[in-house]
Amino acid sequence: MPITRYKAPAYTVAELLVSMAIMAMLLTAAAIGIHAAHQSYAYNAQKTDVLSRARGVLDRIARDVRRADTADVPNDRSIEITLADGEVHAYEWDGTNGGNLTLSVDAGAAAILTGGVRDFDVSFNDPSYQVHIEVADGDVESETTMTTTPRKEFF
Repeated sequence: MPITRYKAPAYTVAELLVSMAIMAMLLTAAAIGIHAAHQSYAYNAQKTDVLSRARGVLDRIARDVRRADTADVPNDRSIEITLADGEVHAYEWDGTNGGNLTLSVDAGAAAILTGGVRDFDVSFNDPSYQVHIEVADGDVESETTMTTTPRKEFF
């Protein structure tokens, strides 16, 4: 029985170039897909951060309004809440696009709750308060509104 040797297939230069071009197209498509997924993830993480900041501020204001003895809206950019123990919490936006929303307790030094505020509106529609906030960070923005009533503590 004769011994046969394995002979590797021979490819022409044209076949190698075509296979390399196909491989380059596949790798380019994969790189574009990975880049798009990364951009989407970064945008969604930033959007979640902005939304969390806005909701956190509204939750804090709502908690104070529900515990309030009285609440006053001196203008559409601020609300002053007097709690049962007499402590006064004043939430105020400085009115500038991208400005700060601050909280001062008993007319003390104001602490910044969040920055990047594009709009903050407070209105009173007996018996409830409506608070609207729009927060932005670069190209990402989020707006949310809540309505709450004083002395309505929920557990």
